[in-house]
Amino acid sequence: MLKNRYQEILIGVGLMSLVRGIVSLKRNRSTLLIDDRRFTVDSYPGLFLSELEILALLRIGKKYDIPELSDLRQFLAPAEIGLVTDHRRLRLGRSPLDNLKELLRKYPELLDQSDLDRVYAEPEEEFNRSFLAELARFEGQNFEASMRPKGHRFELLGPKWLKTVYSRFGELMNEEYQESKDLKYSVLLHLLGLHHEEKLKTSLGAEEIPFYFFRTFSPVYRLHDFFLATQLKRRLILLGGDYKESGVQFWQFFEDRFETLLLASFEGVISGERVLFFAHLPEDVPFHIASSFGFFRKTQLTPVKRMTAPFPPASLTYFADEGLLGTDRPYRVLGQGSEFAFYHWPYLELPGSKPEFYQRDFRQAFEGDSALLPFTPTPVELTFTGSVTLDLRRFKSDPKHEGPVLKRLPMDILNGERVIKGFEYWGPFRYQTQGLLGLAYGIEGI
Repeated sequence: MLKNRYQEILIGVGLMSLVRGIVSLKRNRSTLLIDDRRFTVDSYPGLFLSELEILALLRIGKKYDIPELSDLRQFLAPAEIGLVTDHRRLRLGRSPLDNLKELLRKYPELLDQSDLDRVYAEPEEEFNRSFLAELARFEGQNFEASMRPKGHRFELLGPKWLKTVYSRFGELMNEEYQESKDLKYSVLLHLLGLHHEEKLKTSLGAEEIPFYFFRTFSPVYRLHDFFLATQLKRRLILLGGDYKESGVQFWQFFEDRFETLLLASFEGVISGERVLFFAHLPEDVPFHIASSFGFFRKTQLTPVKRMTAPFPPASLTYFADEGLLGTDRPYRVLGQGSEFAFYHWPYLELPGSKPEFYQRDFRQAFEGDSALLPFTPTPVELTFTGSVTLDLRRFKSDPKHEGPVLKRLPMDILNGERVIKGFEYWGPFRYQTQGLLGLAYGIEGI
């Protein structure tokens, strides 16, 4: 039986909403988690983790005594990330040294040719161990900086050739087209922004460069979110929290403040001090999330006969064409496991936009991209994902001065033109940078 009032009501079920619910309960706050299927929480960085996110989640598990997070590695499986452009195809996700060699083969400007022999002379196990130690050092400093309003500068330690790669990585990612007359690094940043933060970007701030560097060369793991979420739900209930699978049928506001909600399961009227939305952009609700930046909604093709096993696809391939970087067709994503799983095609959210309007172009793109990555043909159907990508292409980061780690993006929840008090956006774009890592730093309430 649910209570009539809660101190915190969380809507949208996923890793971070479950973690937030447990943290709130550990702070003796009455908590209700509502699984309303209109509130989609899945995102690429939230399902494909690097060592940075793993370390941050392990810290939360230790601090709040959450055994499931302390044993997070048992819910991870090795994954692979593909980045496909007009002229290059990268395969990332393996060991740090393998990832570095792969990037240097396709982007040799990152290192002087005379130093390439040093890369191949590195003892693999020793290098990977030292690289991950540097990654952990950055993550620790980054976490400490997240609790301060000012940014921090990270100085990389390691062999000289690695420092050269690190320096040129930041410089070439931010190089203007007027100087380079080449889009090869622009499209690389474009794809890395999708993989790291699910954001479309054209520049990196000084504080973002080490985050992008370490996440690019880190091993990547696919989170078995179904199994982890099942155990975290059990933990939440054992701690005295409430969990309910139901749509919200009615929302009541008074003077631009949340008052109560009514669930479709007829549990009675429920009120709360704070309502936290762990979601992208919900539809069919009497309010909306406003941002000064644009969103791309995603349609998808999936097999008509779905897989019944809870093991998710462990390979993601991002596609981008140099000639389409600044357009309303900026990328595509293909997910595969042992067989084809899904294909995402985004369209710009505009008044009256519907995925059906783009069906012909969508299927043509699928046929072209699938030819590059052949797999067994299967009947497919068109569905809607509910998740979105944030467009930050017109936002210019400062490449010289470090910004704060946790800088909130303006994501107001509005009823008409008025901000609703007591409603808070906690989705994947809550912070300006660092994606899931930033959300893990701020999950306690910043």
